[in-house]
Amino acid sequence: MHTFSTTSLDRLEGVHPALADLCFALLYHVDILIVYGKRTEAQQQILVQKGLSKTMNSKHLIQPDGYCHAVDIAPYPLDWDNTKRFYWVAGMAKALAPQYLPDDMYLRWGGNWDSDNDLDDQTFMDLVHFELRKKK
Repeated sequence: MHTFSTTSLDRLEGVHPALADLCFALLYHVDILIVYGKRTEAQQQILVQKGLSKTMNSKHLIQPDGYCHAVDIAPYPLDWDNTKRFYWVAGMAKALAPQYLPDDMYLRWGGNWDSDNDLDDQTFMDLVHFELRKKK
């Protein structure tokens, strides 16, 4: 079984408990690291300016319930060029999510923003990004 580094554990501070639980469940199956959890508005602004994020309405910011609703997860060891590993992690996270998320929420992934399972119609790929969304 894998364990989170102190850095990854620190980055899970402030993440919605259901999403954090999902991260721990995922870690049981695959070695991952937490790239980002909660962000300040200043951090988010910098990422938007750099083109690494597209919105100031990020789920990484603290939401009304007091938690951030997004986490960036990467396979460990981190190799940004090996995107197949990110797809693999995403598939595992999506498969595990229903066991850990509240019934009124689903997991949205930054490699399939519109959740239509067409992975070729995205205009902004964020393969590490996972966020809680309310079901309609």
